[in-house]
Order: sequence, then structure tokens, then C-alpha cells
Amino acid sequence: MSTTVVHPGSRLESETASAARDGALAIAPLVLGFAPFALVIGASVAASAHQGAGFAGSWLIYGGSAQLAVTRTLESGGAVLAVITGLLINTRLAVYSASLAAHWSDQPRWFRITAAPLVVDPVFAIAERHAVTAPSARALRAYYFGSAITLFLAWSVLIAIGVAAGNQLSGIGLEVAAPLCLLALVGPKLKDPRTRAVVFASAAVAVLGRSLPAGTSILAAIACGIAVGVSMDNAAKRNKS
Repeated sequence: MSTTVVHPGSRLESETASAARDGALAIAPLVLGFAPFALVIGASVAASAHQGAGFAGSWLIYGGSAQLAVTRTLESGGAVLAVITGLLINTRLAVYSASLAAHWSDQPRWFRITAAPLVVDPVFAIAERHAVTAPSARALRAYYFGSAITLFLAWSVLIAIGVAAGNQLSGIGLEVAAPLCLLALVGPKLKDPRTRAVVFASAAVAVLGRSLPAGTSILAAIACGIAVGVSMDNAAKRNKS
């Protein structure tokens, strides 16, 4: 009778490959959801007088709303205003990073450094959910890179397709796909009363401040959401004591 010996290294490789595959599969529906938005950005880049800068934003900015705003601001406000606009809109990523840092405290520094540039809305939502159930630190890293790299590559390809399609996509109104996809991410969490209060308060501030300079309303909405969340957490602690 022969005995099959499973080496620890093979088991770890299998765990890593499985986690990476699961991450890629988890992000796939969101890739489809954000595809129309990427096509719109590509069409906007094609119509821009700064096509090189607009296309480079796929990797340098790597944020749909920020890239679209920067591309359009370059046309009317110049490079400095475009940079400021992109930074303001992407400020929310600092909040995402702070949240993930709590889950990644035991991860090696190389992972935290290389993972940080890939943090965007759908990747954050998936990574935060998986961090609670990840069987090991290695599996967490593989799952994260599996989802993040899949989205990054797909996003770049879709923007390139949008650039090639150009004006054929104008007027279709595909921008609505991204907000709907984000709503699908947030929706399940609205069952929690505290989450609902944070989301509705932030949304109200963002809508009321939509006439403010680009990105400013997002900062105000983030600040409001944090304030509401902290105040509700403090109230809950007082009620328990």
C-alpha cells in the first residue's frame, strides 16, 4: 500500500491559490457593475485635449469619480486645480485605509505598502468583509491581491475600450451604473440603525454641498459621517454603563 505524503509547502501553495481565486471571483460581479462607468471615463479621455494625462490617470489616480473630474477640470481649470480636485475627491481613501489598517496590523510591511495603492471602493468593501473570516494572514493577502489586481487590470482594459469607442458612448448615460453598484455594496449594511444614520447624514451633506468646489462636499460628508458614527458609538457605550 502506498502512502501519499502532503508537504506543508504544497498545502500552503494550495491555500494561497484558492484564496486568490476566491478573491478574483468575489470582485467579478463588481467589475461588471463598474464596467459602464469605466467606458464613460474612456470616452471622456478620448474627447479630451489631454488624452495622455487622462489615460495615465487609470493608474496614477485609479479612482473613477476622481479621474473623470480631473480629466474635465484639465479642460477648464488647469493642472493645479485638476490635482487639487483629484486629491479632494480621493480623500475618502484615507478613511478606507485607516479601517483596513486595523485588520492588517499583523501583516508584513511589504504587504501594507503594496496593497495601499490598490484600495478603492469595491476592493475595500470586499477586503473588509473577508478580513473578519480569513483563515490565515497568508490567505488574507492572497484573497486581497486576487480581487484587487483583477479589478485593476479589468479597469485599465475597459478604459482603453472606452477610449477606442470614443464618441459612440456619449449620451448613453452610463454614469448611473457606478452609483447603483455602490448602493449594492452599502445596501446590506443598512439593516443596522447606526449604519443607516451615518449613510443618510453623509448623503444629505453631500447633496446639500453639491454646489461647493469639486471634492469639498465629499470632505464635508466624510466628516459628518464620522461625527455621527462616533456620537452614536459613545451614546451606545453610555447606555451600557
